[in-house]
Amino acid sequence: MRTADKNIVYGMCTIGESGRILDRTMPAAAGWHPGSRLEVRCLDEGVLLVSDAVDVEAADTAVTAGRFFRIPYRQRRRTSLFIDDRALLIGHRARRRLLIRPAATLDEVFSTCLRLLEQ
Repeated sequence: MRTADKNIVYGMCTIGESGRILDRTMPAAAGWHPGSRLEVRCLDEGVLLVSDAVDVEAADTAVTAGRFFRIPYRQRRRTSLFIDDRALLIGHRARRRLLIRPAATLDEVFSTCLRLLEQ
C-alpha cells in the first residue's frame, strides 16, 4: 500500500504459535536480517514497539532464518495480543522500527465508517 511518506509501511498479520509475527514484509522493510536482535517494549498506549536491540545481550527476540520473529508472552499479554489474533503493523523503514497493535484498534479509527455499514 502506498503512503504519503515512503518510509511508512502498513500491514496486518496473524499472531502465530509462540507469538510469532506471521509477516515477512515488515522485517525486510526495517532492514532486519536473520539473526538481527530486537528489543520489544510496551508503550503506555497498549502498543508494542519493536526496534534494533541496543544491548544485544538483553535482546527480547531475534529474526529467524525464515524472517519471522516472536513477541514474548509477557509483552503480548500486556497489549492483549494472543495466538491467532490479528495484528496491525506499522513500520518505519529509515528508523528501523515497528509498531504492533491489536486489529481491534481499527474499530476506534473507523468508528464513523462502521456506522455507515449499519445504515
